[in-house]
Amino acid sequence: MTDSPPKPQNEAPSWPHIPPFQQHLGIETMEAKDGRSLLRFDFRPEHGNRKGDVHGGILATLVDIAMSQAIRSLRPELRGSSTISITVNYLETASGQILARGKAIRVGGSIAVAEATCEAEDGRVLVHATGSFRMIRHKEA
Repeated sequence: MTDSPPKPQNEAPSWPHIPPFQQHLGIETMEAKDGRSLLRFDFRPEHGNRKGDVHGGILATLVDIAMSQAIRSLRPELRGSSTISITVNYLETASGQILARGKAIRVGGSIAVAEATCEAEDGRVLVHATGSFRMIRHKEA
């Protein structure tokens, strides 16, 4: 028997585990339902760039995960999703606690489109992103 990491109390994704990379960065899924997602990330010094702000790659990861989880909340039968393209617009530097909000825009038969933002604790929008994703189904036996 293996021990599963504890889930945040409000987490409601329809898949059974948190991806290892998400765990490694300490990104918490607070909600994933009805085509929307909410993630929380607490900045630590090892997440910083040379200036001491959150590294842009982490912000890109946050919006990527937020969009994917928003899509997957509408398609729980999927094995996964794969990012086809993502456009990230960095609006302000970031530090402290960050909330990422994802929203599924359109979910088709094999491709989905979503958008996401990262927000500072005071509500300022730090990042806005859009992305397209390929939906991965389970292989039939």
